[in-house]
Amino acid sequence: MLPWKSIIRIQSDSKRAIYLQLADALVQEVMSQRILSGTKLPSSRQLADLLQLNRKTILLAYDELLAQGWTEVIPYKGTFIKRNLPITSPKALGSSPKKLGSRPVNYATQPHQINDGTPDYRIAPIEQLYRTAKSLTKGPLSKSVLTGAHFAGELSLRRSLSSYLHDTRALTASTEELLITRGSQMSIYLALSALLTPGDAVIVGSLNYETANETIRYLGGILHTVDVSTTGLDMGQIEALLHKQPIKAIYISPHHHYPTTVTMPIEQRLKLLELSQKHDFYILEDDYDFDYHYSGSPILPIASIDQGQRVLYIGSFSKILAPSIRIGYMYAHSSIIERCTTIRKLIDRRGDPILEKALSLLIEENEIQRSIKKAVKTYGQRRDIFCDLLAQKFGEKISFSKPDGGMAIWAHFQGIDIKNLIQSSKQIHLDLNVDTYSQSEHCRLGFASMTEAEMTQNIDLLYRAAIPLYK
Repeated sequence: MLPWKSIIRIQSDSKRAIYLQLADALVQEVMSQRILSGTKLPSSRQLADLLQLNRKTILLAYDELLAQGWTEVIPYKGTFIKRNLPITSPKALGSSPKKLGSRPVNYATQPHQINDGTPDYRIAPIEQLYRTAKSLTKGPLSKSVLTGAHFAGELSLRRSLSSYLHDTRALTASTEELLITRGSQMSIYLALSALLTPGDAVIVGSLNYETANETIRYLGGILHTVDVSTTGLDMGQIEALLHKQPIKAIYISPHHHYPTTVTMPIEQRLKLLELSQKHDFYILEDDYDFDYHYSGSPILPIASIDQGQRVLYIGSFSKILAPSIRIGYMYAHSSIIERCTTIRKLIDRRGDPILEKALSLLIEENEIQRSIKKAVKTYGQRRDIFCDLLAQKFGEKISFSKPDGGMAIWAHFQGIDIKNLIQSSKQIHLDLNVDTYSQSEHCRLGFASMTEAEMTQNIDLLYRAAIPLYK
C-alpha cells in the first residue's frame, strides 16, 4: 500500500475546503505519476483512518474526483484512477520561454434588454468597493496608492489574488507570476502580444470569442479553426493541424466554451497539455466565468495541472462586479508576465491602484467570496426559471441545453436569422444585445442580470419579435 499519510498533506489553516485539498493532492500525485493510472484507491473508511479525517470528507473528495473525470467506480471492486488518462512527465521550459518574436460592452438605450451573459450589478458589492476606495484617498495608505509605481498591478491585490486563486482554483501563483489588467480583453491582448510574431499560427474554435480572433489577426497571427463539439474543441482536428505545421498557441475557454457554453472534460484537458509539450505551443486559457457553477464543484483550470509552464491563465472580476468595472488578471511564467508588463507600460503605466487596493481589502475580508456565493445561488435559480420560461413560450421553435454553469445559454431559434431577430426586437423596444455567428440561427441568451419579473416581460417581447420571422 502507498504511504498515503506521507504523500497527502492537509493544510488546516487553508481557506480551501479539506475535501477539495484532498482531491487536489490526489490529482497532483496522479500528474506526477506517483499514483499510476489504474491504481485502486483505498476505501473511504481506510483512508479516513489513515489520514485521521471524517469518512464523509473522504467520500466528498472521491465524489469530486469522479465528477471531474479522474476516477471510475467499478461495482463490487472499488474506486480506481482512470486507466486511459494521457498523463505526461513534466517538461521544463528553462529559465525563460524561448524567444518569441475585455469584451466590448454595449449599454441598453431601451427599457428592456436581453444580453449575452453579464452579471447583475444590483447584487454585487459595488457600493462597498467604492466606499472603500474613497476611504483610501484620505487614509495613511493614500500616498502609496496615489503616487506609487504599480506597473504589474497593486502589490496587495496580487498578494490577495495569489491566496484567492489557490483557495478557489488550486493555482500556486507567486506575485511575480501575476499581472493585474483592466479586464480580460487587455489580458488577451498583452498575452498574444508577448507570444506572437507575424505569421504565427493560432488554433481557435470555429465558434469563438470574436474579439480574441480580431486580436490575433491584428497582431499578425494566422487563425486555424477546428470544430466545436459537445465537449469543446475537436482534439482530432487539433492533432491533425499540429502534424501539418508549427502552432504557436491555442486560445481556449474550457470551463464554458465561448459562445456555446460546453465544458471540456478532464481527459481532453490532459491530452491538450500532452500535445503542448510534444509540439511546443502555448495554451491561452480564458476562464471568464469560473466562479459560476451550479452542479457541484467545477473542473479545475488547465493551469492548475500544468507542470510544463505552457498555460497563460486569464480571469476577470468584471464578471463578478459589473462589466464597466475593469479589473482582470493573468497568471503565467514570470518571464512572460515581465514581458507583458513591459508592453502594458506603453499604453497604461499605473492601472487603477485605488480600486485595486480596495478590491484586495474586500478579498481579505471575504466580502468578494460571500458575494460570489450569493450570486451562484441567485443565478442558478434564474437559470432554471429562464429555461422554463423559454421552453413554455417557444416550445419546439427553440432548442437549447441547460448549462451547468455560466450566465447564458446557447440557443437555436429554428428558422430565424439572429440578425433579423435583433432588428425585429428593436421595433418593439427590446434591446437584444447579442453577437451573431456563422451559425446564423444561434446566439447566447443571458439570464444572470434579470429578475424573474424582467425575464417574464423580456421573453414575452422576444416571442412577439420572433413570431413574424418564422418560416
